[in-house]
Amino acid sequence: MLVTEGRLPDEITNLTVGYRRVPAGKIVNAVTWMEARAPVPGLARPLTMTRIAKPDSASYRAIFLEIGAPWLWDRAAEMSDAEIATHFADPRQHLYHGHDESGAHVGMVEFSAAEDNEIEITYFGLFPSLTGRGFGKRLMAGALDQAWRLRPSRIWLHTSSFDHHSVIGFYRACGFEPFATGFEIADDPRIKGTLPRDAAPQIPLIETDWSPDAR
Repeated sequence: MLVTEGRLPDEITNLTVGYRRVPAGKIVNAVTWMEARAPVPGLARPLTMTRIAKPDSASYRAIFLEIGAPWLWDRAAEMSDAEIATHFADPRQHLYHGHDESGAHVGMVEFSAAEDNEIEITYFGLFPSLTGRGFGKRLMAGALDQAWRLRPSRIWLHTSSFDHHSVIGFYRACGFEPFATGFEIADDPRIKGTLPRDAAPQIPLIETDWSPDAR
């Protein structure tokens, strides 16, 4: 499930109703910001969570892209080994792996503990082969167990229209409620070269501007 980084941006108040086209090479997704103010009792049986304080850069990058490339996550592909090490040397950054009863690694969660007593879940996802098997709520239950122990005033995240259509319902069931909506415009990572061109085929790749003469 796609969760991307970023504080709530300033509100745009001069929007007019209607369709808008963006240049080729850009991707646009609708974003929903959601927050939880208290734990949900009996959410699910939590997975065993292991904090990875100093991840090996190559392993971290491989796991991140295996889970996230289908949803166009590309942050780890843009980070050098030194940048990954520096990022996780900050004690506010938390990386957890979730494991099932056999000890198998099923997914990852990243969250950031801010100085304002809030926690942002920045990345959350299962390995693609394990989706639909009930691990999602268990991974979230394990992540929230760890996060609420830090006694934040709230836990928040934002998710994307690139994600599975059920994601809003999933996060609501986990105790999150929407508090803002917006959109994100970004360079398509398949064109800029940080992800393979065949990643996320469900998201159109537009690399040539349309013109009437092209019909």
